[in-house]
Amino acid sequence: MENTNTTDLIIHKLLERVRVVTLGGIAVISHGLSRNTHDVDVWAEPLESPGHWATRLEGILFPSHSVFPIVIGTWEPVAQGELESVIARDGVVRIVGLDRPLDIFRNPNELDIDEFDDVWDRATPLADGTRLPDVIDILATKQDTGRDKDLQDIVFLEAKAEREYLKILPAADAAQAVRMLERFLTPRVAETAMDHPAEAVRSLAVRYLREMADDGNPFARDILIKRNLS
Repeated sequence: MENTNTTDLIIHKLLERVRVVTLGGIAVISHGLSRNTHDVDVWAEPLESPGHWATRLEGILFPSHSVFPIVIGTWEPVAQGELESVIARDGVVRIVGLDRPLDIFRNPNELDIDEFDDVWDRATPLADGTRLPDVIDILATKQDTGRDKDLQDIVFLEAKAEREYLKILPAADAAQAVRMLERFLTPRVAETAMDHPAEAVRSLAVRYLREMADDGNPFARDILIKRNLS
């Protein structure tokens, strides 16, 4: 018999209570990478505190005996009244009993709770009411996880971000260009910024290239040599 308890249903109920952005493999797939994923990750608006967050979600998670939250890594069920302490400790809870597991984050990897509004504003609205974070915000969540499966995602996301920057950066005004370089940088992006009309952008690009070269990046070093700036 088909499982009628779906991640889409729970996400729909979440959206009646909080704003929701997609994360994880689903987000990477939505950005264009063809790969499989066996679960769904979302970031539910963190609200004022773990207590407020837990109260908002308890009405979704505990009426059913077949759908329930567990502690990631231990498969230990989370009883009603324990959600606040679990989410304060772990920042995430997994929902099972669905067509596939659903991980609901209050505090995602490498994104600060206070950044939720900024991530939301940069994100793209989706048809289901959630939002898809921009490629750099998704890339941030993949850094420093230590998981081999994230390496393919990182390569894809970095390449996509670089393509977008190489297209936008030359025509960006100085303030926008500086903000872009402060969020994401590769040697190719920095080299493109070296030809920007604004001197402040050009100077920043050279400084970043020198920092990358000092850290041992051979591509940054080669660009500096080519530009007689080594």
